[in-house]
Amino acid sequence: MADKRSRRISTFGSRFTSVISVALVLLLLGVGAMAAIAGHSLAREVRRNIGFVIKMERPEAPETTADVKAALSHSPAVASFVYLSSEDIMAQESKFLGENFAEGLETNPYSAEFDVKLQQAYTVPDSVAMLAARFEAMPAVEEVLTESAVIEGIDSTLRRIGSVILGIAVLLMVVSVALINNTVSLSIYSRRFLIHTMKLVGATRSFIRRPFIGAGALNGLFAAAIACAVVAGVRVYGATFDPAVAELLPWWVVAVLCVILVVLGVGMCALTAAIATNRYLKSGYDEMFLK
Repeated sequence: MADKRSRRISTFGSRFTSVISVALVLLLLGVGAMAAIAGHSLAREVRRNIGFVIKMERPEAPETTADVKAALSHSPAVASFVYLSSEDIMAQESKFLGENFAEGLETNPYSAEFDVKLQQAYTVPDSVAMLAARFEAMPAVEEVLTESAVIEGIDSTLRRIGSVILGIAVLLMVVSVALINNTVSLSIYSRRFLIHTMKLVGATRSFIRRPFIGAGALNGLFAAAIACAVVAGVRVYGATFDPAVAELLPWWVVAVLCVILVVLGVGMCALTAAIATNRYLKSGYDEMFLK
């Protein structure tokens, strides 16, 4: 009786250790994926604010202004634009500097301008330069202001961040596969003599494999559930700490990530259990003593 209870406790401890180990691996993978998704969302948000300013000549001419508006509206590279007349700019500056600022001027020194935001695909430095040159050649356009150094710096930084995130993702995936393989293989190793005994009584290979694969898939499911709960907790804490996290990591993204973790946990544990079980199904009795 005591021996049976001891075996039950030992089996539970082995399964518990396996579940926690796989959960930690999946959690590491999930947090890394969240960081990658947040970085991608942040990069997209940064690119959304890249553009240029078209300054018009003075005095303003309605027909030339309309031509520029039409060109911007029909350009596939333009995501949005805002037109500010000289009076609009004067009103903004007066609000910022005080009413006395406008009273001391005989004429309005400002010219009308277009604040243009570009589509993400056109935010690379070469595309921005080509678009700026195109609009600068239009009649009544005084100049096009682009922050070339800033755009090049942003583009270079985003490329470096993307490379680092990709490298980390590949490394985490390799580490995850290796750790899950070792964890599940050790769990099967502890029951290798049970596999040999089942072979001796005439059990078929599929019959022997089935419970081990099912147990591995169940362990993977429990581990993924733990990892998903912690990932959701990290998302909740991050949103309370910084509201921007809610925009970078919406709940539907977290839900998709959790589904992927469940598929990975169940699939990898079941596959590893099948491979490890096959290894001992092909082993003789003497080989059972070898790790």
